[in-house]
Amino acid sequence: MDTGAGSSGVDSAKAKEWEERFKGVTIDNWTVKSLIDNGKSAAVFLAEGHNGAVALKIFDDEIIKRYGDDSQITRIDRELTLVGKSHPNMVGILGGGLYDGNHFIVMEYLDGPSLSRCLQDVPETRIPALVEQLVSACEFLEDHGLAHRDIKPANIVILDDFQRLVLLDFGVLKPVGEKDGPTDVDGQRIFIGTLQYSSPEFLLRKETNDEDGWRALSLYQVGAVVHDLLMRRPIFEEFVNPYAALVNAVQFEHPNVASETAPSYLVDACRMALVKDPSKRLSVCTWDSFRPPSQLSAAEEARKRVGQRALIAQIEAAAPPSNSAADVAELLDTVIEGLKIEFRRIRQANTTLIPPLEVVRTAVHSDELIIRMQPSESLGLVKGLTVAVTVSIIDADAQAIGILVSAIPALEHSVQAPKVEVFRGPYSSGAYSDRIEAAVFISLDHAQQNLEGPVNLKELGVV
Repeated sequence: MDTGAGSSGVDSAKAKEWEERFKGVTIDNWTVKSLIDNGKSAAVFLAEGHNGAVALKIFDDEIIKRYGDDSQITRIDRELTLVGKSHPNMVGILGGGLYDGNHFIVMEYLDGPSLSRCLQDVPETRIPALVEQLVSACEFLEDHGLAHRDIKPANIVILDDFQRLVLLDFGVLKPVGEKDGPTDVDGQRIFIGTLQYSSPEFLLRKETNDEDGWRALSLYQVGAVVHDLLMRRPIFEEFVNPYAALVNAVQFEHPNVASETAPSYLVDACRMALVKDPSKRLSVCTWDSFRPPSQLSAAEEARKRVGQRALIAQIEAAAPPSNSAADVAELLDTVIEGLKIEFRRIRQANTTLIPPLEVVRTAVHSDELIIRMQPSESLGLVKGLTVAVTVSIIDADAQAIGILVSAIPALEHSVQAPKVEVFRGPYSSGAYSDRIEAAVFISLDHAQQNLEGPVNLKELGVV
């Protein structure tokens, strides 16, 4: 699960250290045996108890301290609400708590590969049944007033020679309608989950916090999984780098979904589930769309399929008025979100060089981002550093944008700091990534030298 936790989580070295630390230790009646896997926020161990093997997930205490113990406890408590809620296509949550300063959750042990690792090996004849199992798990969660929010191949395990599918990782589980949860910061709805499998409205956190809103997300994410099964490759894989290109693809690209051998209803369901607009998505797609159609005459069934495809084509081809205010606002939101991700990516790739970042949009619909770096003696950052980024929409129809940057060694940005346009061109190209990273390091170098006044970024200016 990609939650943007940062690169200081459980890397392979720390996971091995933990394996030595916890091996043979009994935690709440389960004895740790060996390391299974590790991720950004936790490591998973094989453990044994009176009833056999389990998977014991231990969370990184450093991340818990950084983001607040109450927040992590709340997230774990959400997962623990699934204790006793059994479904054959959901991993069983058995218990959890706190051990030696580390939070943990105990789950059913699943001895099988994730779908992301065996995508190419799934027999085509098994795909319809596996999709039905995934839908059944989603409906079960929905019936209990819960939204998974991170459905993707990496969070699905395939068992019993491709006969059984199991959904797991409930780290961003949300009760439908709950306000201001632990994945929200200071009342702001931040992006969580996995960008590549996020619906457009969830990427920008414009989803409605009700049953329809979360069903629209789940339908989209199941549709993305079905895409991967039918096409034998991850959705939007050609857009994964730079992140800004992926943000753009989720918003505007319509992935190709076609198969000469898969059932036509499944191809159509996938296309309907991936409709960009959530209200239109709900109007054309239901959970039953992923199941074999009821018995109709051949003519009636064909007529239904033709009608569905015509409707999908109309939705995909629909375009809003040229350069409307809505177009401009939507593109601005998309670019701002892409820049947030880009700054976090730069920091995650350079954790020994760049201190933690605070990335803030100055207002809900503002065209400006403020990036603050706190003073750091170890990095020679005496006064801290503030970088301001302003986005201008040149032509929303052509997705042409300009990006202006200014910086000053201080925690409060001076309005007198001159802004330099470091990028001008089509947003979809993702071409600004290198210039943003260069601006960060030029600004950091200036601040480390304890120079006075704004940073000179003219060499990055668009000629």
